[in-house]
Amino acid sequence: MELEEITQLKKDFYARIGAFQATASKTVTQNHPTLSLLTDEELKELGQVWVELTMWKNKSSH
Repeated sequence: MELEEITQLKKDFYARIGAFQATASKTVTQNHPTLSLLTDEELKELGQVWVELTMWKNKSSH
């Protein structure tokens, strides 16, 4: 996978997280955990795992 594709996957991840947080902040209840509990390092690691999973899914579907 090319560097541009990985960069785009990272951008997609953070866009999804941002959209999720915007939606969650409007409907926060005890049943909706918030991403603000994650440290920057944990969020970065979660992003990396999401990129790896997406790459694996794309590779296995071809």
